Amino acid sequence: MAILPPDPIYVLRGDMGPVHSLLFRISPYIEHLYAGAQSGNIHIWDLKKHRQICKLATVEQQCLALHIIDDEFLIVQRKGGTIDVWNANGSNWIHEKTIDTNYFGFCKSQIMTDDIVLIPLSNSQVGALSLKTQEIVYKLDALEILQSKPLGEVMAIKNCMLENNIILVAYESGVIGLWDVKRRNVHYWLDTKSCPMAMNFDNHWMQAIVGNPTDQLEVFLLTKNHEFTHKASIPLKNSGTSIIASRPDSKVFAVGGWDGRLRIFSWKTLRPLVVLNQHRSTIFDIVYSKDKVEACNNKNLMAAAGKDGTVSLWDLYNQ
Repeated sequence: MAILPPDPIYVLRGDMGPVHSLLFRISPYIEHLYAGAQSGNIHIWDLKKHRQICKLATVEQQCLALHIIDDEFLIVQRKGGTIDVWNANGSNWIHEKTIDTNYFGFCKSQIMTDDIVLIPLSNSQVGALSLKTQEIVYKLDALEILQSKPLGEVMAIKNCMLENNIILVAYESGVIGLWDVKRRNVHYWLDTKSCPMAMNFDNHWMQAIVGNPTDQLEVFLLTKNHEFTHKASIPLKNSGTSIIASRPDSKVFAVGGWDGRLRIFSWKTLRPLVVLNQHRSTIFDIVYSKDKVEACNNKNLMAAAGKDGTVSLWDLYNQ
């Protein structure tokens, strides 16, 4: 008899509409999940009570990414090309500033340091937004280095969390650049088979996973010489990958597909562990809690959301 996939520990339902970004905010006093919607609203859920306690409503622009830094700044990246900066005021958030980036793609921003947020810009550029000055303090301009080949829009950014400030930037043309942020230079250019739609990197296994519109995931190993070698191709039943998330303990990674499936893989073997079919349409975001969520007695709680407007919470392979 086939083993049925596990059920989520809870599903958050409301009038959110499609949800494009998720964020855990966990402290000794609060356990919240933020859900950034296509409507532009940010829905704040109490994980202890499993209900929405607040909604931040400002502009009707899709929330692409959410970040909290030092529990002081809330950074909201929007599809309309703007970055909203919010300041904490007790239990509330006060909108401080909106920064126009003139970028209208789907690439999510990434945290670089406590002060720097890496944001996609137009013309194949990545900008470093300082929270202190609230200005772009430097840019990574691929066209200045690789002038012979058009790269297209920035599709994905990933901070590799290595000591030498290495990040990955994936471009529409299928090229991925291994950037040295300090030197503003590229160590290595990697050519992939298709336009990268999602990308992640695990610094324990020193491997990158790249998803695209095809029915395969590509796995690349980062060598000590800062070069990538192709390690494996992982077949998928259906085409299209929209998000890849790596669990903080480097044991598993999760892949969200255009078909609404959540696929969990082992980092050690790169083999599929389970396919979850809770969602009815495209998965837009997957996040793991970095701290233990007491309400769920779970230190690696997984949350997923997408076009169907629900958020599923999962306790998987935590034994």
